[in-house]
Amino acid sequence: MRVAEAIELDAKTERALRTLAQGRRVEARVKQRASVVLLAARGWQNKDIAEEVKLDRRQVAVWRKRFIEGGLEALMQDAPRSGRTPSVTSALESHIVSTTLYEQPAEAAQWSSRTLASYLGLGATTIRRVWQRNGIKPQGAE
Repeated sequence: MRVAEAIELDAKTERALRTLAQGRRVEARVKQRASVVLLAARGWQNKDIAEEVKLDRRQVAVWRKRFIEGGLEALMQDAPRSGRTPSVTSALESHIVSTTLYEQPAEAAQWSSRTLASYLGLGATTIRRVWQRNGIKPQGAE
């Protein structure tokens, strides 16, 4: 059976954690993380802490480890995430811009976002966003 790494707190850190765990103007997730560390410092096991603070034991292990590695600051911030992949790639954006600037629509003098969107099989909002990023103004707007 694996035993979680022990946490020892000095008086200053323990006081700061208690303030975070009991503070009224502290984010709920920060309160929860501070409670995890305080219970871990008392010698509680991850599964018992998880029941007490209503987290999964793996999350308790993550916050215990982050505190050991980064101290109080590590509890205050979430780990960076990759985020959603962009739906408009740079190649698609350049295709939209070149079509807008160098091709003429069949039934009009200029492209509207809706006509270009239907021509390219995209959404009109996507076209408007690309135009805005590239400084292209729609027809009639000067």
